[in-house]
Amino acid sequence: MAVKIVGATSTSISPEAVQQLDLTIVPLRVNFGTETLRDSVDISPEAFLDRLVASKQFPTTSQPPAGDFLAVFQKMRAAGDDVLCVLLSNKLSGTVMSANAAKEQLQDEHIHVFDTLNVSAGESILVIEAARLAQTGKSVPEIVQRLEFMRDKVHLYFVVNTLEYLAKGGRVSNAQAFIGTVLRMKPILKVENGLVEGAERIRTTSKAHTRLRHIVEEGIRGKSNVQVAVMYTTIKDKAQKLADEIRADYHLAEVPVYTISPAVSAHTGPRALGVAFYAE
Repeated sequence: MAVKIVGATSTSISPEAVQQLDLTIVPLRVNFGTETLRDSVDISPEAFLDRLVASKQFPTTSQPPAGDFLAVFQKMRAAGDDVLCVLLSNKLSGTVMSANAAKEQLQDEHIHVFDTLNVSAGESILVIEAARLAQTGKSVPEIVQRLEFMRDKVHLYFVVNTLEYLAKGGRVSNAQAFIGTVLRMKPILKVENGLVEGAERIRTTSKAHTRLRHIVEEGIRGKSNVQVAVMYTTIKDKAQKLADEIRADYHLAEVPVYTISPAVSAHTGPRALGVAFYAE
């Protein structure tokens, strides 16, 4: 009997890593009017951003239906495996709710749902940790204990080119106050306790990107068990450069670079850059 880890497409973990870590990924949805597309399945991150920019209609996003989780859970339980579902913040998406609805339908104590209170690169750090622990034979309670220890030490900061998409999608908790004071400024945003909050106001994009790197340095310097992941839309060169610099400076084995998935990039828009880090 093994522990199987289930995540959502919002992590943006690459197909290669998904296979290597034996993850099962359930797609969120993006909707253009009445047309519903499975995130990263029916539409790629690149194609979605092209359409987002060109479309006069603002897309909406939605959680996977409970039936998607139900099918995955039933298959894993039929094989005799325990299931641990590690998902994006319930304050940003109804995905946790869908997974819990599926679990309740099965009335099975071998299915567990864990809320990362994070999203994208931040969420991915916890999903990957869970998968690695599962591969070493750890039990669900052992993995959950580790994730609970890590959860409030995973920080995600990001810069968007415009707040328009976050404001339309209603995903900045203090949006009005923050938007009102950032005309001609580039805000640095963060995920705090599962919500998107304003962190700092910077004058230019290049300064905001430099500040992102400094925030990471302040957060990880002199600490152990450091993990860093970079996320972006459309500005891959800048994301790769940031990842390479952090990896070299702190002698990290890897700093993965993720293309933000459609269900998340609907809220960030193009030219977004973010970084998640964990340190003890």
